[in-house]
Amino acid sequence: MNIVKLKKVRQKARIPTSSMADVAFLLLIFFLVTTKFDVKQGLGLVLPPHAEAGGKKVKIKKKNLTKIKVNKRGEIAVDERLVSPKELKTVVQNKIRENPKMVFVLEADRRCKYYMMVKALDQLLGAGAQTVSLSTR
Repeated sequence: MNIVKLKKVRQKARIPTSSMADVAFLLLIFFLVTTKFDVKQGLGLVLPPHAEAGGKKVKIKKKNLTKIKVNKRGEIAVDERLVSPKELKTVVQNKIRENPKMVFVLEADRRCKYYMMVKALDQLLGAGAQTVSLSTR
């Protein structure tokens, strides 16, 4: 009697791809439905009418004007005196106490970091400044 040995044929492992498109579609729907889109908020400022659009030009006396400059390195100067962002609030509060009609001109260098200008503006508004003029050089 002859014994015949049968070879076991090994099948290669395969990933069933028949439902792969369905799964991908369901994942896409899931991520589209659950994703929250981040809406960027700008600065909430009330701007006066432009002088050429019917607004009138107002002359401000030098004693009622304080210049705050942010240079390209992010340093803040109040009337040519360097202050830290934390000191700015105190300086502005003192200026307002001395003169409630004080107008603050915030002048930022075009090459300064945006967040430094916003930080200076936040300190101004946090100190109670009512009249702020924004300027670039």
